[in-house]
Amino acid sequence: MEFNFQPAHQELLNDYLNSRSNGAEAMTLDTVQGFLFAIVCSPDGIEPEQWLSEVTGADENVTEEVVFAFLALHYHVSEQVFTSGFKLPFEENADWSVMHQWSLGFLLGCQSYLSVLSQANISEELKEALISTTELLGFFSLELEQVEAYCQSTGIELEAFRKAQYELAAQVAPAFADLIEQIAVESGLYEE
Repeated sequence: MEFNFQPAHQELLNDYLNSRSNGAEAMTLDTVQGFLFAIVCSPDGIEPEQWLSEVTGADENVTEEVVFAFLALHYHVSEQVFTSGFKLPFEENADWSVMHQWSLGFLLGCQSYLSVLSQANISEELKEALISTTELLGFFSLELEQVEAYCQSTGIELEAFRKAQYELAAQVAPAFADLIEQIAVESGLYEE
């Protein structure tokens, strides 16, 4: 079996995650992708058992096939972040729910190390970069109604605003891991 993330893996994970929802707040594949992006960028080196428990809701009956598909997705995201250049897994015209779920996953995946790094003794420039980058990547976690209300109150056209936010997020995403590493090293909390 090939370790690269394949359409069959995506289908298997969608089926698995949909079967887990049964009325509860389960992760979608889009949420998992945002979560894994944040995990891959973490200075903490999070073990697969830890993040697998999170994305499966601690499912003790998860099959090897599903675990392998999650590992393949993690590998795919990791390869993008550290080798080929990360690209957001959705286009600017994607359904809001897709972008929303990805941003929710991203924020969930990075909250533990962001809280540590934001309190660290780092330059104001890096602190501002951390805040603004996180806000840009987490922007779509807002409910669409909130963004619509903002656009309406400011006279900004929703689609133009959405496109601008997507472009900004797409610009900062490839450098997020480097920023986190730079802050982690400067903070003295982590070694290179």
